[in-house]
Amino acid sequence: MKLDQQTRDILRQYKALINARRRDSGQRELTTAQVVDEICYYMTCQCAVYIGGHFILQGGKGE
Repeated sequence: MKLDQQTRDILRQYKALINARRRDSGQRELTTAQVVDEICYYMTCQCAVYIGGHFILQGGKGE
């Protein structure tokens, strides 16, 4: 997957914050792929998301 520089920077920032908190809690760190998976899962739990200039209405229950 090819990501632009801004997206890579955002992922790095999220990953650093998540992993710092996980380390403080004695949990293992997540890889970048795992962070992306978590973000995608979180999006499926929302009632609607805005992607590519369009709202996507969904059930909001991880379906």
